[in-house]
Amino acid sequence: MSKIESPSANPCRVGRVFRLLALAMLSVPLAVHGDVNTDGTEDDGEALVEQFTDFRTLVEIPEKPRLILMEDMLDHLAVLNEINRFLAANDLRSAAEVAETGMGRSLLSKYQDQEMRPGKYMPKEMREIGWELHNAAAEFSMVARQGNLQKTMTAYQRITAACVACHYSYRIR
Repeated sequence: MSKIESPSANPCRVGRVFRLLALAMLSVPLAVHGDVNTDGTEDDGEALVEQFTDFRTLVEIPEKPRLILMEDMLDHLAVLNEINRFLAANDLRSAAEVAETGMGRSLLSKYQDQEMRPGKYMPKEMREIGWELHNAAAEFSMVARQGNLQKTMTAYQRITAACVACHYSYRIR
């Protein structure tokens, strides 16, 4: 098994690999300056921006904790991808291990320096959603180890519901 496929691989290392791949794929559209309209003029997207209103709550976080939060979210995305891969292979024990080490409760004390903890700057409701994510990952890990796929999938939905709730409600830039 490669390091990326190994359930015991360091989630941070796995996360960095997935972030690099995601950045490479996402940078392709950024290379395009603007669309060309049928009349030959360039469209810089201003009309689209005027139509789009972001109703999410802007949470202002100092630069360093904001960068840490962004890195954590990318790591969580990579963990979700690994969980999906193990669920597709019906390898519930590996999915449990990845969830526990990659987004479980142990991550709540990841940053010993209080000033670096992003949660310090979040509104209470946003922090509660974050706690729900970590609690849901811990529950998922416990349920997946029991081997019942239906219960495992129900627990997994709780993880993704926390992600959706936070990203749908809040933004940091």
